[in-house]
Amino acid sequence: MPDRIMTCSAALAEALHEEMTRDETIFILGEDLTAHAGVFGQFKGIPENFPGRIIDTPISEAGIVGV
Repeated sequence: MPDRIMTCSAALAEALHEEMTRDETIFILGEDLTAHAGVFGQFKGIPENFPGRIIDTPISEAGIVGV
């Protein structure tokens, strides 16, 4: 297979899709994953393909900094 050139976001999106298809127990928690497809668009199409397995968490900078 020839080498492919792709962005990190595209590679992550492809890997997430492959693994979530393979293993139905995988789910993802994070901020703006369904509303904005992640910061770099790496979750584009994934919430639609895996409903209920991509969960947006509340945005809480104070909580993130505290952790």
